[in-house]
Amino acid sequence: MKRAPADPTPGARARAVFKPILLAYGFLTIIPGLGRVRVGPKDTGRSTGWYPLVGLTVGLLALPLGLAKGLSPFTIAVVLCALTLFLSRGLHADGLIDTFDGFLSGRRGRDEILGIMKDSRLGALGFLGAFCLYSLKIAFLHEVLSKLSAASLAGSPPLLFAPLPFSLWRDIPPSGRMAGCYPLFLAILPALSRGGVPISCALFPYAGGEKGLGRSFTASVTWRAVTLSLLLMACISLVPGNLFGLLLLPALVLFWAAWGLLCMRKIGGMTGDTMGAGVELSELFCLILVRVFFV
Repeated sequence: MKRAPADPTPGARARAVFKPILLAYGFLTIIPGLGRVRVGPKDTGRSTGWYPLVGLTVGLLALPLGLAKGLSPFTIAVVLCALTLFLSRGLHADGLIDTFDGFLSGRRGRDEILGIMKDSRLGALGFLGAFCLYSLKIAFLHEVLSKLSAASLAGSPPLLFAPLPFSLWRDIPPSGRMAGCYPLFLAILPALSRGGVPISCALFPYAGGEKGLGRSFTASVTWRAVTLSLLLMACISLVPGNLFGLLLLPALVLFWAAWGLLCMRKIGGMTGDTMGAGVELSELFCLILVRVFFV
């Protein structure tokens, strides 16, 4: 007679809960993750649901710079950009450069584009594309920081984290809506941009061949991870402007859908490089939205 399997110990249950979270931190950041713990084939997909939390941590680590006194908005913008690259080990920047190298090469064949993206050498198009993107990121960070700093000094009304009645919310100017939480919005952008990864993994196939970093993501991601990511993004979006901040979430989902369709047209799906490029592009996209509509 076979014995019924024993119930997992509390330690085993705790490891099962925290394993995807630690895997997400270990993969996306320089923060130590799982160390030598064995990772199963499904763990990678499960970990993507926690990517917004990882992005929020990156933003919170950068948050003290937004409070620094004596530094100009431009200096803060440059340091913030460099700090996020450092905290993420340049992972997304590497994918961005490879994607620009392939997509802008003028090649029309899928295999040719993928071959260029897999080339470890730095191409001129990848360098120029990344230079332009990070220049735009610094420029828009400077714009937003300057506007929010001025609004804060002008005594704009602070916001509560609870939803405001519409009768009160509509009387607050856009700059005041953001200035009340200045500079908490700095933690929002990395969280939202990384939260789009499981969405792209669930909606689009893998296009990188038999081997590749992105294959384990697209093969193991679940709709539970997508739902968790969306819920975390929705909660985080409440910070910069209460319900007003929730407008960022559908805009970001539409961006990732459009980016996935472009990747489908160019190479037939997503790869690890295009996911990294999507993170950087979506962060710039959110920053532009904040500047144009919220500040």
